[in-house]
Amino acid sequence: MRTYPIAKILMVTAICLLLLKKNALSQTVTTLAPGDHKSIVINMNGSNDYTRGVILLHEMYNGVNLANNYAIGTLTARRGTAASVNRIAVAELNTSSAYQSTAAALTSQTDGAVWKLKTCIYSGKKYLAVDVPYAAPRFESYKFSGWTISSGENMLYVAYETNGQAVNQSLISNLADYEGTMHSTQFLRTSNFMGNVGIGTTNPQAKLAVNGNILAKEIKVKTDISVPDYVFEPDYKMRSLSEIENYVKEHKHLPEIPSAKEIGEEGLDLAAMNLALLKKVEEQTLHLIEQQKKIDVLLSRQETLRREVNALKSILIK
Repeated sequence: MRTYPIAKILMVTAICLLLLKKNALSQTVTTLAPGDHKSIVINMNGSNDYTRGVILLHEMYNGVNLANNYAIGTLTARRGTAASVNRIAVAELNTSSAYQSTAAALTSQTDGAVWKLKTCIYSGKKYLAVDVPYAAPRFESYKFSGWTISSGENMLYVAYETNGQAVNQSLISNLADYEGTMHSTQFLRTSNFMGNVGIGTTNPQAKLAVNGNILAKEIKVKTDISVPDYVFEPDYKMRSLSEIENYVKEHKHLPEIPSAKEIGEEGLDLAAMNLALLKKVEEQTLHLIEQQKKIDVLLSRQETLRREVNALKSILIK
């Protein structure tokens, strides 16, 4: 047996300890517990072209106290090929149903139709689900990454219509919209929206379309429509009051103001309407000024006649 001096053994031991200490300081090892954080590839059984379907997120409260159910993470889907439209659809999920309450929020990014929160009955249980954005070609795959747990089905794709015909009716029923019940706050430094933006609508017909009420401290409209101050120019030709009267009798609305039917069919352009009303106010102001001039002349003549009558009375009395 070969022996080594004690000093040499101690020196080697010290070197080993220093190396271990160095590695411990320069490296952090993170262990990911399996838990409820999952990466799930969702089976696309029954997902064909011209098919509508939902992805069951988790069971939800339906009159019976419920254990923890939630889905917090990102749901993605891809459709298309290199030779055709290639699109990624993304939905950020924050949903929960436990004991006797349900709360949910969804934010999505797609090129056409959008993800929607839904509720449904599947195999006798009530579920919170998302409606997959529909297009004729099917998605190639779905994947969820995040925290999720369910006392029933979890991240299960179910088709409910193919080629306009209902399918899986014995499994899924009572499909209904679910309105988000959670607050969402967004702080944007710079945003560039190249298309139309819709709030409360999936088919915005303008740069910003809001299907609901708008509350604001201040609204400023910039427009290329000229302000009708030209009404006060000396050469401006204005309708007479008699002409306006005849027009109103025939058309039942003021000249240059849209009718109730037109507003009902085309909507109300606030900028154009405000400027049109401003023009009417300016014209009415000119009419009032003109009428006041006539009234002043009549009052002056009346005063002259009054004096003449008083003079005649004095002569007659004498």
